[in-house]
Amino acid sequence: MKKILLCITGSIAAYKSADIASKLVSKGYDIHVIMTKNSTKFISPMVLETLTKNRVYTELFQDDEYTHLTHISSAKEADLILVAPATYNIIGKTANGVADDLLSSILAAAPANKVVFAPAMNVNMYNNPILTDNINTLTKGGYTFIEPDDGMLACGDLGKGRMKNIPSILEFVDSYFCEKILYGKNIVITAGATREYLDPIRYISNSSSGLMGLSLAKASRNMGANVTLIMANSALTTDNINIINVATVNEMYDSVLEFYPTADILFSAAAVSDYGPINYSSQKIKKSDITLTLELKKNTDILFELGKLKSKQILIGFAAESENLYENALKKLELKNLDMIIANGLENFGSTSGSVNIITKANIINIPQQDKESLAEEIVIEIVKGANIK
Repeated sequence: MKKILLCITGSIAAYKSADIASKLVSKGYDIHVIMTKNSTKFISPMVLETLTKNRVYTELFQDDEYTHLTHISSAKEADLILVAPATYNIIGKTANGVADDLLSSILAAAPANKVVFAPAMNVNMYNNPILTDNINTLTKGGYTFIEPDDGMLACGDLGKGRMKNIPSILEFVDSYFCEKILYGKNIVITAGATREYLDPIRYISNSSSGLMGLSLAKASRNMGANVTLIMANSALTTDNINIINVATVNEMYDSVLEFYPTADILFSAAAVSDYGPINYSSQKIKKSDITLTLELKKNTDILFELGKLKSKQILIGFAAESENLYENALKKLELKNLDMIIANGLENFGSTSGSVNIITKANIINIPQQDKESLAEEIVIEIVKGANIK
Protein backbone atom coordinates (compact mmCIF):
# COMPACT_ATOMS: atom_id res chain seq x y z
CA MET A 1 0.00 0.00 0.00
CA LYS A 2 1.44 3.35 -1.06
CA LYS A 3 1.77 5.95 1.71
CA ILE A 4 0.79 9.50 0.80
CA LEU A 5 1.45 12.49 3.02
CA LEU A 6 -1.39 14.94 2.33
CA CYS A 7 -0.22 18.38 3.45
CA ILE A 8 -2.83 21.10 3.95
CA THR A 9 -2.02 24.81 4.17
CA GLY A 10 -4.04 27.90 5.04
CA SER A 11 -6.15 28.44 1.94
CA ILE A 12 -9.92 28.49 1.66
CA ALA A 13 -9.44 25.49 -0.65
CA ALA A 14 -8.44 23.50 2.46
CA TYR A 15 -12.03 22.31 2.75
CA LYS A 16 -11.54 20.36 -0.51
CA SER A 17 -8.77 18.34 1.12
CA ALA A 18 -11.35 16.26 2.97
CA ASP A 19 -12.74 15.08 -0.34
CA ILE A 20 -9.23 14.42 -1.70
CA ALA A 21 -8.37 12.39 1.42
CA SER A 22 -11.61 10.41 1.27
CA LYS A 23 -11.23 9.54 -2.41
CA LEU A 24 -7.56 8.57 -2.03
CA VAL A 25 -8.47 6.27 0.86
CA SER A 26 -11.19 4.68 -1.28
CA LYS A 27 -8.54 4.02 -3.97
CA GLY A 28 -6.51 2.04 -1.45
CA TYR A 29 -3.82 4.58 -0.50
CA ASP A 30 -2.59 4.98 3.08
CA ILE A 31 -3.20 8.67 3.79
CA HIS A 32 -1.45 10.61 6.55
CA VAL A 33 -2.24 14.29 7.00
CA ILE A 34 -0.03 17.21 8.00
CA MET A 35 -1.75 20.55 8.62
CA THR A 36 -0.36 24.01 9.17
CA LYS A 37 -1.76 26.03 12.06
CA ASN A 38 -3.60 28.34 9.65
CA SER A 39 -5.25 25.46 7.79
CA THR A 40 -7.00 24.35 10.98
CA LYS A 41 -9.00 27.59 10.80
CA PHE A 42 -10.66 26.27 7.63
CA ILE A 43 -11.08 22.57 8.45
CA SER A 44 -10.84 20.57 11.66
CA PRO A 45 -8.08 17.98 12.07
CA MET A 46 -10.75 15.65 13.47
CA VAL A 47 -12.42 15.51 10.05
CA LEU A 48 -9.20 14.30 8.42
CA GLU A 49 -8.49 11.83 11.23
CA THR A 50 -11.96 10.34 10.83
CA LEU A 51 -11.56 9.99 7.06
CA THR A 52 -8.02 8.59 7.06
CA LYS A 53 -8.08 6.64 10.36
CA ASN A 54 -4.65 8.12 11.04
CA ARG A 55 -3.51 10.78 13.47
CA VAL A 56 -3.18 14.30 12.03
CA TYR A 57 -0.05 16.26 12.91
CA THR A 58 0.01 20.05 13.18
CA GLU A 59 2.98 20.85 15.43
CA LEU A 60 6.69 20.28 15.04
CA PHE A 61 7.01 18.81 18.56
CA GLN A 62 3.68 17.02 18.80
CA ASP A 63 5.01 13.50 19.41
CA ASP A 64 4.50 11.76 22.71
CA GLU A 65 7.77 9.97 22.08
CA TYR A 66 10.37 12.69 21.71
CA THR A 67 12.96 10.41 20.18
CA HIS A 68 10.70 10.20 17.11
CA LEU A 69 11.16 13.22 14.83
CA THR A 70 7.97 13.61 12.82
CA HIS A 71 9.44 15.85 10.14
CA ILE A 72 12.29 13.44 9.39
CA SER A 73 10.33 10.19 9.59
CA SER A 74 7.43 11.60 7.54
CA ALA A 75 9.77 12.73 4.77
CA LYS A 76 11.48 9.32 4.69
CA GLU A 77 8.43 7.07 4.91
CA ALA A 78 6.10 8.79 2.44
CA ASP A 79 5.95 7.52 -1.14
CA LEU A 80 4.43 10.86 -2.20
CA ILE A 81 4.05 14.21 -0.48
CA LEU A 82 1.04 16.06 -1.88
CA VAL A 83 0.66 19.69 -0.77
CA ALA A 84 -2.97 20.49 -1.59
CA PRO A 85 -3.74 23.29 -1.29
CA ALA A 86 -0.31 24.91 -1.52
CA THR A 87 -0.27 28.59 -0.59
CA TYR A 88 1.99 31.38 -1.80
CA ASN A 89 3.61 31.17 1.64
CA ILE A 90 4.58 27.47 1.65
CA ILE A 91 5.91 27.65 -1.91
CA GLY A 92 8.03 30.65 -0.95
CA LYS A 93 9.31 28.96 2.20
CA THR A 94 10.33 25.81 0.34
CA ALA A 95 12.03 27.72 -2.47
CA ASN A 96 14.04 29.83 -0.04
CA GLY A 97 15.02 27.16 2.48
CA VAL A 98 12.78 28.27 5.34
CA ALA A 99 11.87 25.47 7.77
CA ASP A 100 10.15 27.07 10.75
CA ASP A 101 7.19 24.75 11.32
CA LEU A 102 6.28 21.08 10.86
CA LEU A 103 5.27 21.20 7.18
CA SER A 104 8.13 23.38 5.98
CA SER A 105 10.56 21.15 7.91
CA ILE A 106 9.13 18.04 6.25
CA LEU A 107 9.51 19.64 2.82
CA ALA A 108 13.08 20.65 3.64
CA ALA A 109 13.91 17.05 4.58
CA ALA A 110 12.10 15.37 1.66
CA PRO A 111 13.59 14.40 -1.72
CA ALA A 112 12.32 16.87 -4.31
CA ASN A 113 10.96 14.18 -6.62
CA LYS A 114 8.52 13.07 -3.92
CA VAL A 115 6.92 16.51 -3.51
CA VAL A 116 3.95 17.77 -5.53
CA PHE A 117 2.35 21.19 -5.03
CA ALA A 118 -1.24 22.01 -6.00
CA PRO A 119 -1.30 25.83 -5.69
CA ALA A 120 -4.40 27.71 -4.55
CA MET A 121 -4.41 31.49 -4.16
CA ASN A 122 -5.65 34.84 -5.46
CA VAL A 123 -4.95 35.49 -9.15
CA ASN A 124 -2.71 38.47 -8.36
CA MET A 125 -0.67 36.37 -5.96
CA TYR A 126 -0.38 33.62 -8.56
CA ASN A 127 0.77 36.14 -11.18
CA ASN A 128 3.27 37.75 -8.79
CA PRO A 129 6.74 37.51 -10.37
CA ILE A 130 8.19 36.47 -7.01
CA LEU A 131 5.97 33.38 -7.02
CA THR A 132 6.90 32.71 -10.65
CA ASP A 133 10.59 32.79 -9.70
CA ASN A 134 9.96 30.48 -6.73
CA ILE A 135 8.04 27.97 -8.86
CA ASN A 136 10.80 28.04 -11.49
CA THR A 137 13.43 27.46 -8.80
CA LEU A 138 11.54 24.50 -7.37
CA THR A 139 10.74 23.01 -10.76
CA LYS A 140 14.40 23.12 -11.75
CA GLY A 141 15.17 21.41 -8.45
CA GLY A 142 12.89 18.47 -9.25
CA TYR A 143 9.66 19.49 -7.53
CA THR A 144 6.35 19.09 -9.39
CA PHE A 145 3.41 21.48 -9.71
CA ILE A 146 -0.19 20.74 -10.63
CA GLU A 147 -1.19 23.93 -12.43
CA PRO A 148 -4.30 25.61 -10.94
CA ASP A 149 -7.54 26.19 -12.83
CA ASP A 150 -9.04 29.42 -14.12
CA GLY A 151 -12.35 30.54 -12.65
CA MET A 152 -14.14 32.49 -9.95
CA LEU A 153 -12.01 32.70 -6.84
CA ALA A 154 -13.23 32.83 -3.23
CA CYS A 155 -12.36 36.53 -3.02
CA GLY A 156 -14.59 37.29 -6.02
CA ASP A 157 -11.78 37.82 -8.52
CA LEU A 158 -11.79 35.94 -11.80
CA GLY A 159 -8.60 34.28 -13.08
CA LYS A 160 -6.06 31.53 -12.48
CA GLY A 161 -5.59 30.44 -8.90
CA ARG A 162 -8.29 27.87 -8.12
CA MET A 163 -6.76 24.63 -6.90
CA LYS A 164 -6.89 22.04 -9.68
CA ASN A 165 -10.15 20.11 -9.74
CA ILE A 166 -10.17 16.99 -7.59
CA PRO A 167 -10.55 14.39 -10.39
CA SER A 168 -7.41 15.79 -12.05
CA ILE A 169 -5.48 15.64 -8.78
CA LEU A 170 -6.55 12.03 -8.28
CA GLU A 171 -5.52 11.19 -11.85
CA PHE A 172 -2.12 12.76 -11.20
CA VAL A 173 -1.61 10.60 -8.10
CA ASP A 174 -2.54 7.42 -9.98
CA SER A 175 -0.19 8.42 -12.79
CA TYR A 176 2.65 9.12 -10.34
CA PHE A 177 2.58 5.54 -9.08
CA CYS A 178 1.98 3.89 -12.43
CA GLU A 179 4.90 1.97 -13.96
CA LYS A 180 5.96 3.77 -17.16
CA ILE A 181 5.92 0.70 -19.38
CA LEU A 182 4.84 2.77 -22.40
CA TYR A 183 7.33 5.58 -21.93
CA GLY A 184 7.95 7.38 -25.20
CA LYS A 185 5.46 5.30 -27.19
CA ASN A 186 2.87 6.98 -29.42
CA ILE A 187 -0.65 5.72 -28.79
CA VAL A 188 -3.64 6.68 -30.96
CA ILE A 189 -7.16 5.91 -29.74
CA THR A 190 -10.49 6.46 -31.43
CA ALA A 191 -13.54 6.78 -29.18
CA GLY A 192 -17.14 7.93 -29.00
CA ALA A 193 -20.01 7.59 -31.45
CA THR A 194 -19.80 9.05 -34.94
CA ARG A 195 -22.83 10.78 -36.46
CA GLU A 196 -24.10 10.65 -40.02
CA TYR A 197 -26.36 13.64 -40.60
CA LEU A 198 -29.65 13.41 -42.49
CA ASP A 199 -30.25 17.15 -42.22
CA PRO A 200 -28.76 19.98 -40.09
CA ILE A 201 -30.10 18.50 -36.82
CA ARG A 202 -30.96 14.82 -37.38
CA TYR A 203 -28.42 12.03 -37.60
CA ILE A 204 -27.76 8.29 -37.41
CA SER A 205 -25.64 7.30 -34.42
CA ASN A 206 -25.46 4.96 -31.42
CA SER A 207 -25.27 5.01 -27.62
CA SER A 208 -21.49 4.81 -27.12
CA SER A 209 -20.36 7.34 -24.50
CA GLY A 210 -16.63 7.33 -25.33
CA LEU A 211 -15.77 6.37 -21.74
CA MET A 212 -13.88 3.20 -22.71
CA GLY A 213 -11.69 5.10 -25.16
CA LEU A 214 -11.05 7.88 -22.65
CA SER A 215 -10.15 5.30 -19.99
CA LEU A 216 -7.68 3.64 -22.37
CA ALA A 217 -6.20 7.07 -23.08
CA LYS A 218 -5.76 7.79 -19.37
CA ALA A 219 -4.21 4.40 -18.71
CA SER A 220 -1.77 4.82 -21.62
CA ARG A 221 -0.86 8.34 -20.49
CA ASN A 222 -0.30 7.15 -16.92
CA MET A 223 2.08 4.50 -18.26
CA GLY A 224 4.20 7.14 -19.98
CA ALA A 225 2.81 7.19 -23.53
CA ASN A 226 2.22 10.18 -25.78
CA VAL A 227 -1.51 9.84 -26.39
CA THR A 228 -3.75 11.19 -29.13
CA LEU A 229 -7.46 10.62 -28.53
CA ILE A 230 -9.71 11.11 -31.56
CA MET A 231 -13.09 11.60 -29.90
CA ALA A 232 -16.42 11.62 -31.69
CA ASN A 233 -19.27 13.64 -30.22
CA SER A 234 -18.40 13.43 -26.54
CA ALA A 235 -17.75 16.12 -23.94
CA LEU A 236 -15.47 13.80 -21.95
CA THR A 237 -11.99 15.23 -21.44
CA THR A 238 -8.87 14.94 -19.33
CA ASP A 239 -5.43 16.53 -18.89
CA ASN A 240 -2.18 15.89 -20.78
CA ILE A 241 -3.79 14.08 -23.70
CA ASN A 242 -4.04 15.45 -27.23
CA ILE A 243 -7.80 15.29 -27.88
CA ILE A 244 -9.06 15.74 -31.44
CA ASN A 245 -12.82 16.29 -31.59
CA VAL A 246 -14.62 14.97 -34.67
CA ALA A 247 -18.23 14.32 -35.67
CA THR A 248 -18.52 12.06 -38.73
CA VAL A 249 -16.82 8.93 -40.05
CA ASN A 250 -14.98 10.92 -42.70
CA GLU A 251 -13.68 13.42 -40.14
CA MET A 252 -12.47 10.59 -37.92
CA TYR A 253 -10.81 8.81 -40.86
CA ASP A 254 -8.95 11.98 -41.89
CA SER A 255 -7.70 12.52 -38.33
CA VAL A 256 -6.63 8.90 -37.92
CA LEU A 257 -4.64 9.02 -41.17
CA GLU A 258 -2.77 12.07 -39.85
CA PHE A 259 -1.53 10.32 -36.69
CA TYR A 260 -1.37 6.67 -37.80
CA PRO A 261 2.08 6.75 -39.49
CA THR A 262 3.87 7.57 -36.22
CA ALA A 263 1.66 5.40 -33.97
CA ASP A 264 3.12 2.44 -32.11
CA ILE A 265 -0.32 1.20 -31.03
CA LEU A 266 -3.77 2.16 -32.30
CA PHE A 267 -6.92 1.28 -30.35
CA SER A 268 -10.07 1.51 -32.48
CA ALA A 269 -12.57 1.91 -29.62
CA ALA A 270 -14.97 4.27 -31.43
CA ALA A 271 -18.44 3.08 -32.37
CA VAL A 272 -18.30 4.04 -36.04
CA SER A 273 -21.47 4.37 -38.12
CA ASP A 274 -21.47 1.59 -40.71
CA TYR A 275 -23.92 3.43 -42.96
CA GLY A 276 -24.76 7.02 -43.85
CA PRO A 277 -27.48 8.67 -45.95
CA ILE A 278 -27.07 8.80 -49.72
CA ASN A 279 -28.79 12.18 -49.77
CA TYR A 280 -28.26 14.96 -47.25
CA SER A 281 -30.94 17.64 -46.90
CA SER A 282 -29.55 21.13 -46.30
CA GLN A 283 -32.94 22.08 -44.86
CA LYS A 284 -34.69 20.40 -41.96
CA ILE A 285 -36.73 17.47 -43.25
CA LYS A 286 -40.39 18.33 -42.70
CA LYS A 287 -42.76 15.91 -41.06
CA SER A 288 -45.42 14.42 -43.32
CA ASP A 289 -48.15 11.84 -43.08
CA ILE A 290 -46.41 9.43 -45.39
CA THR A 291 -43.64 6.97 -44.56
CA LEU A 292 -40.14 8.40 -44.69
CA THR A 293 -37.72 6.22 -46.61
CA LEU A 294 -33.99 6.60 -46.09
CA GLU A 295 -31.46 5.32 -48.60
CA LEU A 296 -28.15 4.47 -46.96
CA LYS A 297 -24.69 3.85 -48.33
CA LYS A 298 -21.83 2.00 -46.71
CA ASN A 299 -19.30 4.24 -44.97
CA THR A 300 -15.53 3.87 -45.07
CA ASP A 301 -14.46 0.98 -42.83
CA ILE A 302 -11.69 2.84 -41.01
CA LEU A 303 -10.19 -0.19 -39.30
CA PHE A 304 -10.17 -2.25 -42.51
CA GLU A 305 -8.29 0.55 -44.31
CA LEU A 306 -5.79 0.85 -41.46
CA GLY A 307 -5.20 -2.89 -41.64
CA LYS A 308 -4.17 -2.51 -45.28
CA LEU A 309 -1.82 0.39 -44.41
CA LYS A 310 -0.28 -1.27 -41.36
CA SER A 311 3.51 -1.40 -41.20
CA LYS A 312 5.04 -1.32 -37.70
CA GLN A 313 1.83 -0.49 -35.81
CA ILE A 314 0.06 -2.79 -33.38
CA LEU A 315 -3.56 -2.55 -34.49
CA ILE A 316 -6.29 -3.33 -31.97
CA GLY A 317 -9.99 -3.40 -32.75
CA PHE A 318 -13.15 -3.69 -30.68
CA ALA A 319 -16.06 -6.01 -31.37
CA ALA A 320 -19.42 -5.32 -29.73
CA GLU A 321 -21.71 -8.24 -30.46
CA SER A 322 -25.18 -9.37 -29.42
CA GLU A 323 -24.56 -12.99 -30.50
CA ASN A 324 -21.74 -15.36 -31.47
CA LEU A 325 -19.23 -13.06 -29.78
CA TYR A 326 -16.07 -15.13 -30.28
CA GLU A 327 -16.85 -16.27 -33.81
CA ASN A 328 -17.65 -12.77 -35.04
CA ALA A 329 -14.62 -11.28 -33.26
CA LEU A 330 -12.28 -13.81 -34.86
CA LYS A 331 -13.69 -13.04 -38.30
CA LYS A 332 -12.98 -9.31 -37.77
CA LEU A 333 -9.50 -10.09 -36.48
CA GLU A 334 -8.67 -11.97 -39.68
CA LEU A 335 -10.54 -9.76 -42.16
CA LYS A 336 -9.12 -6.46 -40.91
CA ASN A 337 -5.52 -7.64 -40.37
CA LEU A 338 -5.62 -6.91 -36.63
CA ASP A 339 -3.08 -7.94 -34.03
CA MET A 340 -5.74 -8.22 -31.33
CA ILE A 341 -9.43 -7.62 -30.91
CA ILE A 342 -11.28 -6.72 -27.71
CA ALA A 343 -14.70 -8.37 -27.65
CA ASN A 344 -17.57 -7.36 -25.41
CA GLY A 345 -21.34 -7.57 -25.20
CA LEU A 346 -23.69 -4.69 -25.96
CA GLU A 347 -24.26 -4.17 -22.22
CA ASN A 348 -20.92 -2.33 -22.09
CA PHE A 349 -22.33 0.48 -24.25
CA GLY A 350 -22.96 3.63 -22.24
CA SER A 351 -22.03 1.85 -19.01
CA THR A 352 -19.44 2.93 -16.42
CA SER A 353 -18.22 -0.67 -16.04
CA GLY A 354 -17.72 -3.72 -18.18
CA SER A 355 -15.92 -6.98 -18.90
CA VAL A 356 -14.02 -7.87 -22.07
CA ASN A 357 -12.13 -10.63 -23.82
CA ILE A 358 -8.81 -9.88 -25.52
CA ILE A 359 -8.60 -12.20 -28.51
CA THR A 360 -5.60 -13.05 -30.66
CA LYS A 361 -5.20 -15.85 -33.19
CA ALA A 362 -3.59 -17.95 -30.47
CA ASN A 363 -5.16 -16.89 -27.21
CA ILE A 364 -8.19 -15.49 -25.34
CA ILE A 365 -7.76 -13.47 -22.14
CA ASN A 366 -10.86 -12.69 -20.09
CA ILE A 367 -10.87 -9.53 -17.99
CA PRO A 368 -13.78 -9.62 -15.52
CA GLN A 369 -16.40 -6.97 -14.74
CA GLN A 370 -15.03 -3.79 -13.18
CA ASP A 371 -15.13 -0.02 -13.62
CA LYS A 372 -13.86 1.09 -17.01
CA GLU A 373 -10.75 2.88 -15.72
CA SER A 374 -9.56 -0.29 -13.94
CA LEU A 375 -10.61 -2.33 -16.96
CA ALA A 376 -8.61 -0.10 -19.31
CA GLU A 377 -5.50 -0.38 -17.14
CA GLU A 378 -5.69 -4.19 -17.24
CA ILE A 379 -6.28 -4.15 -21.00
CA VAL A 380 -3.20 -2.01 -21.63
CA ILE A 381 -1.00 -4.13 -19.35
CA GLU A 382 -2.14 -7.36 -21.06
CA ILE A 383 -1.54 -5.88 -24.51
CA VAL A 384 1.95 -4.69 -23.60
CA LYS A 385 2.76 -8.17 -22.28
CA GLY A 386 1.21 -9.95 -25.26
CA ALA A 387 2.87 -7.73 -27.84
CA ASN A 388 6.23 -7.82 -26.03
CA ILE A 389 6.55 -4.03 -26.26
CA LYS A 390 9.91 -2.64 -25.13
